[in-house]
Amino acid sequence: MGSLRHRGIPGGPARDQEMTVYEPATTGTVVPTGELDLRRALTGLDGLLVMSMEMMQRHDVDEVSNVLKREVESVTGCQLVHVTFQRDREWITLPPGEPTKPAEPSPSTGERVFVQDNGDSWTSTTAVVVLNGAPGQLVLRSSARPDPEQLFVIERLGDLLGTALADAQVHERHRRRAHELDAANNEMARTVAALQHREGVLEEFARLSTTGTELDVATSLSRLTGSAVVLRDRFGHETTRITVAGRYQPVLERTSLAEVIGGRPELGTIELEVPPDKDRDDASFALRYAGVALWLLRAKAAAMNELENRLSRDLLDDLLGGLPADVAVDRASAQGHDLGVPHDLIVCAWSSERGHRGHDRDVDHLRMAMASQRLPCLVVRNRGLVVALAHRGVDMGRLFNDLSRAYGDTNGVIAKGEPANSPEQIPRAYEQAQRALRARQQSHNPYGFIAYADLGVDRLLALDGNAEEVERLIRDWLGDLLSYDRRHGTELVPTLAAYLDHGGKYADTSTTLTIHRNSLRYRIRRITEISGHDLNDVEAQLNLHLATRAWRLRRASVGEPLRNAVR
Repeated sequence: MGSLRHRGIPGGPARDQEMTVYEPATTGTVVPTGELDLRRALTGLDGLLVMSMEMMQRHDVDEVSNVLKREVESVTGCQLVHVTFQRDREWITLPPGEPTKPAEPSPSTGERVFVQDNGDSWTSTTAVVVLNGAPGQLVLRSSARPDPEQLFVIERLGDLLGTALADAQVHERHRRRAHELDAANNEMARTVAALQHREGVLEEFARLSTTGTELDVATSLSRLTGSAVVLRDRFGHETTRITVAGRYQPVLERTSLAEVIGGRPELGTIELEVPPDKDRDDASFALRYAGVALWLLRAKAAAMNELENRLSRDLLDDLLGGLPADVAVDRASAQGHDLGVPHDLIVCAWSSERGHRGHDRDVDHLRMAMASQRLPCLVVRNRGLVVALAHRGVDMGRLFNDLSRAYGDTNGVIAKGEPANSPEQIPRAYEQAQRALRARQQSHNPYGFIAYADLGVDRLLALDGNAEEVERLIRDWLGDLLSYDRRHGTELVPTLAAYLDHGGKYADTSTTLTIHRNSLRYRIRRITEISGHDLNDVEAQLNLHLATRAWRLRRASVGEPLRNAVR
């Protein structure tokens, strides 16, 4: 293998060291380079020294790369192809887009330069070693084969470039650590400030939970967060609103936060409208502990309300069963309810076919619907019905609509008795309301609202004093049909009731019964044959209609799930 010894070159290899220039790795041959031209070598080293000093002053990898790209051709006579080196254990290639790690063969550190003929150009590859990193590569391109002086300078450039890049990485690492330290200090200062703020929030709401009011809690929350605060009761009614004076933000830019007070929906909710310039985490923290303070305040108030409600339920139960006027008035007065004015007695039954409805839910729905009419009332569940005794003037249509929204459907009925002008008349009004409810449930339109005064002839049929005569009416006109239905499991009596309710119209009746017209005609023919009554006779129609309505009223149980006329 041919080689050339270098003597007397300042800054170059030792006197006895050899520099070997290899042909491309594909050939594996070695070419002797001849003696170095000392003057040319010193000139190249002079430019290299200036270039290296400039790179060492940059202290930045990108700027070192810029110096290399700008000066490499004037110093080595070659163009930069790419330089590849390790930066924080990752391979970096400049300019980007070239190979991301050194290609084989990899030159030994600072000793060899690989030269390869590419046909129209030559490439020279030397090692670039960065501190604590694997050797990278500096690849240069020239139109002619580099002479020994160029190769000598290229070899030294690889060493100096590695040193400059290592220095730049050290400085970058120091700058990054200084930045991280500043960021950590700033974060610590923010954390200390946040902790101090939250400590103040805790102290504020801890004090208000024992000595304050709901208004005090809402006011403090608004002041601490710079946000509007809304308190709502268990029914969703707004009880308190605190706005931020002088602040206006479009609704779309606000962040709405809501907290169920104490995690118990029966205690209501607290809502916060956070402007975009406020910290949401701090707002959520303050909201949470404001909710705790309100929980303690409302839990205490709820305990008192529950005691009052229990007393009210007991009072209404006793009033429905019959309570002497003087005792009733005294007990109601002690609970803040005036029995000296006329009252409406309301009963409510909603369908349970779509799922079980709990006791409290039904009572709450009726109480909330009555509260919207601003009428003092007592509410209780009795005999499977939800009952309300309210000051006279209940709007039945509005009440039905409010309950329909609360339940999410219209599958219910509410009924009202005649006004009770004294406590002694309350049981009578209760019985009347039940009769009206039963009549509406058994009609062909079983959902809606009804008053006892609207019953018409059903009022006579439902009277207990007429029970014996009404039963005789049912036996005389429907006895044979009822016996036939019992023996054969048919539904001739319900079919007759629907037929008469619709005035003998086959289309409407078959739709209500969900049967074909031919089936309906067959049933009507059998009804005529079995009963012996002519359905075209006006008097027979009247008596049969009264008998079927009385049969439904007498057989219906108040508080049962609603059903259609056939069932």
